Amino acid sequence: MIKKILSIFKDSSDSFEGQEEGEQVLLLLRRHIFVVLLALSGFALVSLVPVLIATIFSSYIVRSGLLSLFLFASSIWYLFLWLAIFHFLTMYTLNTVTITDRRIIDKDQHGFFNQKVSELHVNRIQDVTVHTKGILETLLHFGKIIVQTAASEKQFIFHQIPDPEKVKDVIMQAIASKKPEMRSI
Repeated sequence: MIKKILSIFKDSSDSFEGQEEGEQVLLLLRRHIFVVLLALSGFALVSLVPVLIATIFSSYIVRSGLLSLFLFASSIWYLFLWLAIFHFLTMYTLNTVTITDRRIIDKDQHGFFNQKVSELHVNRIQDVTVHTKGILETLLHFGKIIVQTAASEKQFIFHQIPDPEKVKDVIMQAIASKKPEMRSI
């Protein structure tokens, strides 16, 4: 059951909204899973606050008759914590970079009802740069990808992308496969 739940975080070769006829999805990317695990660890630590308060002040809470108030406040705490976790996981799931044989589509979800979709055709790409900074990014193989374009928006930057060297190679292969078509035009 856990595998089924975690399957939403894996790459998919399914179609997407706005896919052109004959267009193939090469990669569907989200931020590295380490980002999720780090945030969930933080949420786990925050979830211990009511437990610590109860442990430290248990005799005072019981003597003062504040047990019902403490349980209510703890319930509110966990409700907001659950909402924060839900928001984080939703934003993680909806923020995607789709690389096809014709274009790169960057979907940035900034809230439940605020989405920005940017599209870049591979024939406008001038340069692809991979930037890994620090020991964690180097050891866990994730980093930043910067795509230089000839379009009005000069750079597309994708943060915390897993295996950025492989992603760069896929983008470069998509560019190379389009070069013969562009010469014949």
